[in-house]
Amino acid sequence: MNQSFNDITFQSIIGRQPKPMVFDSSEISNLQNERILVTGAGGSIGSQIVKLIAGLEGISYLATDRDEGSLHSLSLDLDSRALFESPQISLLDIRDIQGVKNMIATFKPTMVIHAAALKHLNALQKQPREAILTNVFGTANLIDVSRTNGVEKFVNISTDKAAEPRNVLGYSKKLAELYVAKSRLEGFKNYTSCRFGNVFNSRGSVIETFIYQISNNKPITLTHPEIERYFMSVEEAAYLTIKSALINSGDVHIFDMGQPVALNAIIENLQKSLGRRSSIIITGLRDGEKLSEDLFGKEEKAKSTSEIRIQSANLEFELSENSKVIEQIMNRDEIQLLEKLSRYTNLKTI
Repeated sequence: MNQSFNDITFQSIIGRQPKPMVFDSSEISNLQNERILVTGAGGSIGSQIVKLIAGLEGISYLATDRDEGSLHSLSLDLDSRALFESPQISLLDIRDIQGVKNMIATFKPTMVIHAAALKHLNALQKQPREAILTNVFGTANLIDVSRTNGVEKFVNISTDKAAEPRNVLGYSKKLAELYVAKSRLEGFKNYTSCRFGNVFNSRGSVIETFIYQISNNKPITLTHPEIERYFMSVEEAAYLTIKSALINSGDVHIFDMGQPVALNAIIENLQKSLGRRSSIIITGLRDGEKLSEDLFGKEEKAKSTSEIRIQSANLEFELSENSKVIEQIMNRDEIQLLEKLSRYTNLKTI
């Protein structure tokens, strides 16, 4: 008998209970009177961050995204109207520097939570320029304008693929991390990046793909029988991202996601939950794909923070090693950066 989609829970598929997610009184107090600009607010993580913020009193927020359909869905969740009448929801393309300037000058945020990004490994391997324009220059636009306008806190959502990057996605996000770290080095101590893995059943995720394939009696495509990944619930990711903004130590914050989970085990759990079985086709590792993701780079040393579920690392060594690349980002030197990112295409998989 077929099971319900309601049986597909984080615990039943990933095999661990999500960690408690409650802001304590001091954290709520520290968030009071913040004016928070969220980019990528229509995405899985960004929308959950907005919902958490909207549930706290004394916080002003502006939810932005370049996709009006995603903002429409978010607006429905927030007020059941989705008429785009709310001043708290606005279109914004982070690649448009003038639009970023206008938005930040008008809203006057005290904090930016930057969730907008291109995140699909295969797509960016084929189109590295898009990774530069969004993940690198888009982030740089926000950082530069935030600094000019005196924004006190900035959280850049990164990925575990930025640790020892082997693909365009990972390298573009590492460049964004380095640009944020440059600001910390120059005195903006509350500017940081947070690094985590896959968000459970988020839009465009591998789990969404598996569910579609199993539900429609299609073969399940798996790149390697031993591949494994770190997973978080979307609630955990959003909660720890906001907490990350309250920690002023470390260039990068790395979230506790438990142990990595074999995708083979996830497929088995999904088939049990859905009451269906499909054949598995091993397609081979994709260009730049790893069997297991790293959380820290070789030159990064893990340090504890005030939050037990968040560790930090500093990027001083990588900043000094990449001073020329940082200058290219500052100058928006697309040609030079495209040449660097192109080296991360057609890599031998590991």
